[in-house]
Amino acid sequence: MIIQKNDPNHLNQKAWRIRNQVSTILTKWGLLPRFKRWRLTQDPDTGMIVLFGILNNRYIATHTSTPFSDYFDWRLLHDLANDLQVQVVACNSDGLRYAFILDRGQFGRLPTHVDYPFIDNGKLLVRVVYSDNEQSVPVPPVDPAMDDHTLVHQGVGAFLKVFDDIKLRDDAALQHAAQNLPEIVVINEDEFHRRVAEHRRIAIDRGVNVSGLKL
Repeated sequence: MIIQKNDPNHLNQKAWRIRNQVSTILTKWGLLPRFKRWRLTQDPDTGMIVLFGILNNRYIATHTSTPFSDYFDWRLLHDLANDLQVQVVACNSDGLRYAFILDRGQFGRLPTHVDYPFIDNGKLLVRVVYSDNEQSVPVPPVDPAMDDHTLVHQGVGAFLKVFDDIKLRDDAALQHAAQNLPEIVVINEDEFHRRVAEHRRIAIDRGVNVSGLKL
């Protein structure tokens, strides 16, 4: 579906519908639909429009025993994509979030998972997964003159531009301002989920004060 960028009412209605449906779908999967905030954003250069749903890691960790990876189970991502009719990207950043791609703009295939920022040997990286478990969402045709490397860099670069609401851990990006675009590293889903598991431990640690009582 192509969203008319000059029709903000239609866009806002779609965003509200997604918010309501996501809660229903997560509940059906036995997951607590607790979000910290939502953000609708657009890259004016490429036309990409993304609705971010940022999970409340701390609340979920201190009120449930659910592994965070359950929120990014590929079968759940498929259900979300099928019911909402948008691509859903699992994101591990300053928190765990879903990115609902309302309009791809000029891009075709996008990552299914994004881990950003990631610092390795002083280098700022964005780690991405292109899952074999593709979501059944219509994808626009790809320019045959563009190779896979170019497509990956353009798609990931545009996606990161709408990540501007993230306060990167320890201001990592500011320390690497000379990099116009972080180096892109393709990883597998298992590696992504190992990073996601770290968030549960961190969230539990932050949810307990010095006296050992949950906040």
